Amino acid sequence: MPTSGQRGPATHDRRSQIISVANDLFREFGYRKTSVAEIGKAMGISTAYIYRFFKSKQAIGEAICAHTLEQMDERLREILSLELSPTKRFRLFMSTALTLSYELLVVEREVNEVVVEAVEGDWCTVAGHHAQIYSMLEQIIDEGRHKGEFEKKTPLDEVVDGLAELIVPYINPACVSKRSWHELQKGMSATTNLALRSLAI
Repeated sequence: MPTSGQRGPATHDRRSQIISVANDLFREFGYRKTSVAEIGKAMGISTAYIYRFFKSKQAIGEAICAHTLEQMDERLREILSLELSPTKRFRLFMSTALTLSYELLVVEREVNEVVVEAVEGDWCTVAGHHAQIYSMLEQIIDEGRHKGEFEKKTPLDEVVDGLAELIVPYINPACVSKRSWHELQKGMSATTNLALRSLAI
């Protein structure tokens, strides 16, 4: 997962400690209300020392966000290895993406403020997350074409571009927080059915 503003060695005990302490503080007090100085104070180190590893507070947030989104992507990636037809795999992928996003961005919004901040601020970690989703959708559609479940006339990139646009409202905090879980489920079901009808041979 891409991140910006990272400094120093990628693997270092202090880097891991800074990320861990910052994550605890962000969860307890919120990302916006926590300063780099407060992170340093909690660790007993100077702000200048933290800047040896991270260019800014956002850089620390991106490291935390990257880990959280990687866990989400890993759970989605597990769907690709299940013994399912491409059609069923697509349905499960879409519904799971909604469920994980809702849990992360709505149910646990308070403790995941840094992720919400990243999505709303379009941090590069989120771009990486979207790229992972795009890649997984592409794999599902390509498999469906090879197995004769999906049409092959439309260019693959055009199909995946369209599907990526369809899923965006269901993985964005500004969108999912404005609707009830029932409404989101109903909308995702309708969106998935519409997509599958367009994919049919």
